[in-house]
Amino acid sequence: MRSPDERYRTASLRALWDVEKIHKGGFYHDGRFATLNDVVEHYDGHLGLDLTDQEKRDLIEYLKSI
Repeated sequence: MRSPDERYRTASLRALWDVEKIHKGGFYHDGRFATLNDVVEHYDGHLGLDLTDQEKRDLIEYLKSI
């Protein structure tokens, strides 16, 4: 029930940097994370990704580039 065809819909990255208007002052759908690093740390722990510090930095730089 998340979209008209009832399939899961992921959030768009188009407003990644509009944190005040779109993300309620932070990142994630409800603004709960203050920084992209906080988001990466959350998913690294929650999903057990075991990313290295360099991989986390690389991911953040990639997100900043799109």
